[in-house]
Amino acid sequence: MKLDLTTKEKDRRYGLLRDKLKKAGLSAIIVYGGTQLGVPVHYLTKIWGQKNNLVIFPVEGEPIFLIPSNSIQTVAHIVKMGCWIPEENIHLSANALTDAAKYLAKLKLTRSKVGVDSTRFIPVFDYQALADLCPKMQLVEAHRLFGEIRGSKSDEELAEMEKAIKISDLAHYTFLASIKSGLSEMETNRRANELMDAKGIGDRIILIHSQPEAVYPNRPGPAIIQYPNPVTYSPEFSRNLGYGAQMIREYWWEQPKGIYKKMFELWAEMRKMVVKEFRPGVEITDAGKKVEELVASYGFECDKIGHAVGISYGDAPYITAGPDEKDFMEWTILPNEVYAVHPMVRCKGYVAPFTMIGDMYLIGKDKTKWMTTALPGLPEYIP
Repeated sequence: MKLDLTTKEKDRRYGLLRDKLKKAGLSAIIVYGGTQLGVPVHYLTKIWGQKNNLVIFPVEGEPIFLIPSNSIQTVAHIVKMGCWIPEENIHLSANALTDAAKYLAKLKLTRSKVGVDSTRFIPVFDYQALADLCPKMQLVEAHRLFGEIRGSKSDEELAEMEKAIKISDLAHYTFLASIKSGLSEMETNRRANELMDAKGIGDRIILIHSQPEAVYPNRPGPAIIQYPNPVTYSPEFSRNLGYGAQMIREYWWEQPKGIYKKMFELWAEMRKMVVKEFRPGVEITDAGKKVEELVASYGFECDKIGHAVGISYGDAPYITAGPDEKDFMEWTILPNEVYAVHPMVRCKGYVAPFTMIGDMYLIGKDKTKWMTTALPGLPEYIP
């Protein structure tokens, strides 16, 4: 199966990137590897990236795609999958960064400024080898430059994301129908996991929280789901064809009381606040502070606020409240970005009880849209 994106979408991406590179005074960008935080190779090729492959994307001329010579992917297979880069520009490589120097020389770019996405991902010795082979080439960190193109989603991309959301909805309905007191978390998740396999889901993280004394969800394990303990379910995934989704729901046997009731009042307010406050032009740390301040106003604390969603279920940037937090990144929210907002809420001092609701939001130019509207109850009840 091939990802259903048109050459019009390819031309849109390539045109935007070339314009941005020119404005930044860069002659090319080296886009490295396939990582959870962005899968940038996929964005330029329509093929999932791997750890040691890369694309050289020049302002003038056609991009070059280097793939590991020991990869299970062959050039013929990549072409068959509908890669946007023509076969004559796809090359096997034993060392992508070393070979990149040769192709940069052929493109006469070794005396210019070249962007890199990203020095965070390139192994330091490979990066140093490239710098040594091209001593007169200036390498410039370009993760944000490239990210600002990938951040704003086209109509074609949003249509692919809606497909992923529909699968997420089905996974939740299947999981909810599987909950039985006395079953293990692993067994309860089995049918939902099989559904995701059947629907072409590849990379995924499944988290469950069914033990009320715990303050963090875990992968489905042998723990037994027992009435009346609530169950949190968080499948986040990317389709093999590309584009991800994440929706998190709380499933309860009976009406919440006390602290839990107050937490769900917070979640209702959270959904309203995100739609109102997550707007184009807002610094991502200011959005993160809004979330943390709202949680604190109810007497709770949180972490793991959320992140953008794109080809990967966990795309950059991550939502933080400042540079002292993990995954901090300077970023200004853009129109047509999609964010999963899912702060992990608990009592102060990192103690139980714990709740977590997660939804995806499309940042519109005039209005932010709540995308994951299935099972909207706070909480949803187990039949």
